[in-house]
Amino acid sequence: MKKIALLELQEHQEVLYGLIDLLLMQAVEINVFAPAYMHEQLKPEWLENERLHWTSKPPQSSIPQFIHQVKPQLDAVDLIVFSTLVKHFAFFAQQTFTPPTILIIHKGNAFFAPQSNLSIRNIKDALRFLRSLWRRDDFFRKKLLGKTSYSSFTDPLIEAYMEPLVPPFVQLLSALPFAYFTPILPQSNTPIQIVVPGTVSVLTRDFELLFSALQKADAYLITAVTLTFLGNASGPRARPLFDLAQNNHFQNINIQTFVSVLPEQEYQKQLQLADFLLLPLREQIQFGTTREFYGKTSISGGINDLLRFGKPTLLPDFYPLDPALENLSGRFHNAEDLADLLLKWVNERYYLSLAEQAPTLLVAFTKAQRSHTLMEILKPVLNFIEK
Repeated sequence: MKKIALLELQEHQEVLYGLIDLLLMQAVEINVFAPAYMHEQLKPEWLENERLHWTSKPPQSSIPQFIHQVKPQLDAVDLIVFSTLVKHFAFFAQQTFTPPTILIIHKGNAFFAPQSNLSIRNIKDALRFLRSLWRRDDFFRKKLLGKTSYSSFTDPLIEAYMEPLVPPFVQLLSALPFAYFTPILPQSNTPIQIVVPGTVSVLTRDFELLFSALQKADAYLITAVTLTFLGNASGPRARPLFDLAQNNHFQNINIQTFVSVLPEQEYQKQLQLADFLLLPLREQIQFGTTREFYGKTSISGGINDLLRFGKPTLLPDFYPLDPALENLSGRFHNAEDLADLLLKWVNERYYLSLAEQAPTLLVAFTKAQRSHTLMEILKPVLNFIEK
């Protein structure tokens, strides 16, 4: 039986959990190396699965220390998948692993076009940039790409956009699927539950456009609405959200937030209970000192939330979507468009007709199909080394 190691040492546990779920449908053994808090959120049935093994990174241990500690275990598997790498480039560029390795890239410009997308907005950014120069991040990131057996993006549309920028020495795999569709009954709540999933940050979410639209639509709503922000809203980047909420008084809209990161199971429960999703995304976002573009160089996690439960979703018209997901969406260009869509989706419950189509539209995204697709991509890599 082939052995696959999954390493998630940063913040993308949703990718880790998705890969675990899809791989457990296959005849492979999975060895996970990740922080202990991610282990605490595993599904109960995973804890009893004899093909899933977990090694937790101690909180006091640095990532290089942890990798040195588990190196013999990593060298004993057939494939290593790094689901996120956003730092320690010099360290990883100097490592040699026995099995082939796959690096999943979340921020395309950061890896393949950092200089042409450099953005320094303030002194903090300037200091961050100087530190990256001192660490020679660009040099070691390129060296890491050359040493990694394969690289992969998080979405086929991002892969298509970024591929012309990928140097010929990088072996590119098709985007690895990790999200899949789970059919649920469409919701019809009172008040209507609208969920804004993911990061609560003014850097990635256009709160001003959102609240302008809410203010325009509020008086014309014929039923109460609860607008829930699922991410952690306790940080300074969420402060503009509360400032806008304090300065805008609504008749029919209630704003709900959370002061900490929700456990994975609770996060998924909130998504399931939503009538529809709302993604007030900014087109251009900042990752360190690099400009990224949602849908082109970086995926929004909210797109995977759309897919997971087939939830109708309102999102900006700049974001490219798979045709199946496009048919579940409502597109807006500005606050007026969003206000019109909110009135249509709330007052007419228009989202219900879309939700009912989800099982048909997303037939290619079922768990079984996505698991099969994942293994078809991995099979040639797994055959690279025979134990």
